[in-house]
Amino acid sequence: MVQPAKRFRVRRIRSSAHLAVPAIILAGVLFAGACGQQDTQSDAESQPEATTSEAVLLPQEALVGLDVVQTYFPEIEQQTVTSENSTASGTPDATRMVIYEGGDGRRVTVSVDRYPSPDAAATAFEQAIDKSEVVPGFVALPAPADVGDKAFAGAVTQGDDTHIGYGALAGENIIGVTSAGYPATTENVEKLTGLTRDAVEKATTA
Repeated sequence: MVQPAKRFRVRRIRSSAHLAVPAIILAGVLFAGACGQQDTQSDAESQPEATTSEAVLLPQEALVGLDVVQTYFPEIEQQTVTSENSTASGTPDATRMVIYEGGDGRRVTVSVDRYPSPDAAATAFEQAIDKSEVVPGFVALPAPADVGDKAFAGAVTQGDDTHIGYGALAGENIIGVTSAGYPATTENVEKLTGLTRDAVEKATTA
């Protein structure tokens, strides 16, 4: 089970790390960070926890860390932002989103949204799938087997930018994993499948 959520006071990202949030929906969840543009800090300061309002954040231990992400995407170099997942579908009790980024600007985003019950999570998951399917450029991908109770996958290409996203329903949790800047090749899809499986296991056992 996910550890009890802790309430954190508001702490905003400094202006040099501003995160824009376009309306792109992928893989059954809303991946604001993976699809947004971000200016990262140039030094090695500890990454801030950012919220746009006072919010309940899941402990970061509920999400896979940089070492796990690098198992699949070794070019990813650092965690750049962690925050609430402000675009989570429905009304979760607690959320957290982490953005990992490489020097070339490619990103992997992991999110976990926890709901008051499995039924509430399932309803939010279906709502997000419905929204995903009407996004311009959305293409459904085969859902990975044995990932949570139910999984969904898709890709969106807008111009030269491609986002591949996986969402998984696991009890009262919705887990999302999205890549940005990677083409939707078989190899990249398989990497995201493995990472999503690891993310589901982490979220449900942390």
